[in-house]
Amino acid sequence: MEKLEYKKSAVDLTDLALGIVVLGIVVVIGANILIKVRDTRLPDLPILTTTNESAGTKLSTTFTNTWFKEVTACVNNSNAAPIASGNYSTSVDSFGHGAITNLTNLYYSYQTNCTYTTYDITQADYDLADSAATGISEYGNWFSIIVIVGVAAVILGLIFMAFGKGAGSVGSGQSY
Repeated sequence: MEKLEYKKSAVDLTDLALGIVVLGIVVVIGANILIKVRDTRLPDLPILTTTNESAGTKLSTTFTNTWFKEVTACVNNSNAAPIASGNYSTSVDSFGHGAITNLTNLYYSYQTNCTYTTYDITQADYDLADSAATGISEYGNWFSIIVIVGVAAVILGLIFMAFGKGAGSVGSGQSY
């Protein structure tokens, strides 16, 4: 009878691919948890007030400070008269930038100053979760780590195959 031998496959990357998928899932779940922790903490933060920031003469102006809460007052610079809140609207984008929009025709051609409040995101309990979520969410940084781990896995697989001394071969060479 012939001796049965099975050739060793080059390198099985199934475990590596599975590990990368699991890593990706863990990173996504971790980033989502950190973002939820960060956003839940936002309303508990101290409030900062920015006084008399110029809203310009445009129909829409974005305020300088982020994590906008609300406009508390706007005044017309031409006569220092207060502008009632019904004469403008405010909006907040997903990054916390507040904007004053839709100044009525009565006011949009005049220089306007607004006082508004923002959340103080410099607090350590907010900043830590924000920094961690931002770092984990930057998937481009993870790509180089995955490539390095993949190359290391292939090299280690080749080393183990080369020095395994037949540990992966099957067959006794006995006749039946």
